[in-house]
Amino acid sequence: MPVDERDLADTLERQFSLPRNETRAYLLLLEAGDPTQDQIAETLGININEAKELFGRMKSRGLIIDSPTGASRYAPLHPRMSMTNLFKVFEQDLVQSLRDRRATVDRVVNLLTPIFEERKR
Repeated sequence: MPVDERDLADTLERQFSLPRNETRAYLLLLEAGDPTQDQIAETLGININEAKELFGRMKSRGLIIDSPTGASRYAPLHPRMSMTNLFKVFEQDLVQSLRDRRATVDRVVNLLTPIFEERKR
């Protein structure tokens, strides 16, 4: 069954803030075997510098690795691993966000408690 690229890109962008071009490039790597940076750039309609940045971000997210077949080629990680990597980053960001909000709550409580206590006197 073919993948609806638009639906998949929408879902990953909405749920994990994954840019559409990264989803498209990942799918191209899954489908095409071993394309070069130039081939992916041409297919996506971006220049080679944008492609290099794109692949750098994809490597840092854990979606791809350098291909053993040569320079300027990348291999997609298994979908289970790549999606697990995306989820782990999302989870870490969410936990950090909750910690930051908890710290904000504590600071506000410390600021407002003396005002409340003073009112009681």
